[in-house]
Amino acid sequence: MNITFRQLSVFVSIARHGSMTAAADALFMTKGAISQTLAELENQLGVRLFDRLHARLFINHEGQKLLPVADELFSRMQGVERLFDDDHEDTRLRVGCTRTIGSYFMPDMFLDFDRKNGWLPQSVIANTQEICGMLNRFEIDIALLEGLPTDSRLVSETWMEDEMVVVAGKNHPLAKEKDVTLEKLSRERWLLREEGSSSRAFFENQLALNFDHPLQTLSLNASDTILSCVYHNLGITFISSRMLKQPLYAGHFVRVQTGKRFLRKFVLCYHPDKFMSPTLEKWIGFCRAWDKDITG
Repeated sequence: MNITFRQLSVFVSIARHGSMTAAADALFMTKGAISQTLAELENQLGVRLFDRLHARLFINHEGQKLLPVADELFSRMQGVERLFDDDHEDTRLRVGCTRTIGSYFMPDMFLDFDRKNGWLPQSVIANTQEICGMLNRFEIDIALLEGLPTDSRLVSETWMEDEMVVVAGKNHPLAKEKDVTLEKLSRERWLLREEGSSSRAFFENQLALNFDHPLQTLSLNASDTILSCVYHNLGITFISSRMLKQPLYAGHFVRVQTGKRFLRKFVLCYHPDKFMSPTLEKWIGFCRAWDKDITG
């Protein structure tokens, strides 16, 4: 058996992109060359690595067994390319994060990381469900999530603490009240993130469980849109307290006083079979230290 690096790179690219056309574009190869290379690999292994459905390829059980090994070999080969290059550090890192972290934490993190290291990782912002899927397909190396991953097989460690608060526009009737009851909150219209997001799950598991009335809700997948609606008194929302500290929002919103605190944990998350390259370990170390810097 003579499996080549080219075959593994084609396999990993198809697994990440889900189609031969996208893999061909990513590797600057023709679709025919991609198809032939995959066929050669499958023939050598004696198994099918993908299930075919129309133009899409879905990685199967045999492919899932190969993917962590192929990803590690791919990462190690990239490291070899830079091993004797004193002028270039290996900066190939793909970081996923949920929307609140990506919008309100990541810019500050990137600023500090760039100052210390002189480069930035690639980043992908999506909801928790989508990010966990990317981790399982090895499309990203690590993720920063607003809570535990939706897939219990993924490895996670507590990274930092965040407080969620009820927020209304400055002219909303609740803005000037103290100790607003759950009864009153349950009768308001709620502007919330979409299903599958950590913020929505936290709301449903921590706050909505205490409500006695069916909720009026409007789901939106962008925090800025939600806050714009809140600003126009179309409803209230439940967001990270850090968002209220942004200069753009200062003076336009009020934290509704409920007499309760709602704390959640942010986590670092990665696939259990993910190869821990020096570059990935550097990012993890930076994240751990960055939490201490801003909290202590």
